Amino acid sequence: AFARDLLNLVHAYDWLLAHDVHSSLLAVAAKELGLRVTYFVHSPGYLLPLDLAGVFYSDTVIANSRLTARLVEAHYGDLVSRKLRVVYPAPPYEPVGEYPRRSNSVPTVVIPSRFQFNKDPAHVLGVLEEVRRSVRFRVLVFGRGAEYYSLPTWVENLGTLGEEEKLRVYRETDLVLQVGFPEPFGLVALEAVALGTPVLVSSQSGVAEVLPEEARYTPEDLAGRLVELLSDPRAREELWWRERSSPIMSRTWADVWREVSAGG
Repeated sequence: AFARDLLNLVHAYDWLLAHDVHSSLLAVAAKELGLRVTYFVHSPGYLLPLDLAGVFYSDTVIANSRLTARLVEAHYGDLVSRKLRVVYPAPPYEPVGEYPRRSNSVPTVVIPSRFQFNKDPAHVLGVLEEVRRSVRFRVLVFGRGAEYYSLPTWVENLGTLGEEEKLRVYRETDLVLQVGFPEPFGLVALEAVALGTPVLVSSQSGVAEVLPEEARYTPEDLAGRLVELLSDPRAREELWWRERSSPIMSRTWADVWREVSAGG
């Protein structure tokens, strides 16, 4: 009965925007009913057999970064190449106009990390341990399911936070470290910059494509970048201003919609 009602609902529209594998079968049904179908691929981790149906039946496939697009194209080849486009997201919050002043006794580094292998703080714990020998700082981890991570005692695991608590943590921290190996985009980076916090992003992330070069790190240079930024509040502020001045930070969700709808 639910499936029948859902199909009746879909039939009342002209265009379906399908969110990756979660709606792949609905994309198939919509196409059979004559609807235009746009299929979003947000994570190469969802390149599952079921995902093939959505990609095959869609009119347009949208990736959230060039990195994701390359992975999708490598996976599906000619099946997707002619209908694949990149549409970047926008900052989830209205970006602040000035750099907020913090009063932390020691710098605080926050790692926003949903419970997924590619986002696991373990990817950078060795580097953070090394940096702790020369600079005093706190490390906090939060994110959906983060309470399931097994972390050393010097890392404060805040677990899953509500929206208001998440915003408070962003605003009070000195530096956000985005972990993603790889990370299809990395919206947490735009969240941090919008709220006035500088961020270092993995060079293996989609968001590295739209933030300045100074924002990117590799596993090899991360220790040096952290020592530089945690030792110098002015360096953190300068990094934030460069990030805040990036064109992506002026982007709106209306811009995103115009790009999505332009190609159908």
